[in-house]
Amino acid sequence: MTDAPRVTDTGLRVERWRRYGKDRLYVSDQGGQRVGWLDLLSGDVSLEIPEQREAFQLAVDSYRQASGGSSERPHEALVSDAGTEPPRPAPVQPWRDLAANRAGEMAREQASIELAAMRDRTKFGTFLAQTFDMKTDERAWRVGAAGEETVGGKLEKLRQFGWYVLHSVPVGTRGSDIDHVVIGCGGVYTINTKTHPGKRIWVGSRQVRVDGHAVPYLRNSRFEAERATELLTRAAGFPVIVKPALVLLTGTLIPNVTVKQRPDDVIILDRMDIPGVFKRAPRRLEPDVVEAIFAVARRSTTWQP
Repeated sequence: MTDAPRVTDTGLRVERWRRYGKDRLYVSDQGGQRVGWLDLLSGDVSLEIPEQREAFQLAVDSYRQASGGSSERPHEALVSDAGTEPPRPAPVQPWRDLAANRAGEMAREQASIELAAMRDRTKFGTFLAQTFDMKTDERAWRVGAAGEETVGGKLEKLRQFGWYVLHSVPVGTRGSDIDHVVIGCGGVYTINTKTHPGKRIWVGSRQVRVDGHAVPYLRNSRFEAERATELLTRAAGFPVIVKPALVLLTGTLIPNVTVKQRPDDVIILDRMDIPGVFKRAPRRLEPDVVEAIFAVARRSTTWQP
């Protein structure tokens, strides 16, 4: 449960959050920017704006005094009665806000790298490849980026319904990314976009085929969601269940996708399913949980093991 937020004398807002075995005080400024939090069970402190350490401590003290000490246990105090130094919080690791990423950003960047490499090898060959739309690594990245941009534009419409949308989420240290992550009261989803212009796509319960050739899209989508579940759960401090979705694009007005049997654990979508399928999703998360998940999902450091 979440207690009603309380504005302290410092001007900072303190909110007590109890869920999934956690009991924390979250402190934010008047604009809603998170300053940090105190875990009332372990005494752990996490400061997101280190320069406001003193104001953070005053706000927590003020909240406790107004609560009659009900939220405090002796070992949980930031500063003990004996006047000992407060425990030092773990160093705050710099992070980049992934909410600023554009759909297809990493794929476009890779396409540019491949194009530069092609031109270094042969400018005339590059001209021919682009003129006749030949299959090259650069084309594959470029087509993939276009597909992500199409899906990303449709997902952006979810914002007006209270959803959060992240694009091109970098994961790990090997240049991998998740095309899209959406977070709302209907749940948390990783979305893998695959674009095959002019191809026939067939979907079974255990396999996806493109023009008759098996591709590992179901396995990859499952892996993305499992990895996101692990990383978001670790960062949020409570269980975050992430469901995988696979969007298949064929570049045609009517998607050339035949779904023989839908997989039990991967949501199969085409261009026409977005954003409606997420808007219609049953309510699974409360608004405060959605906010807490997005607060960590937008941090680049969350996605680094």
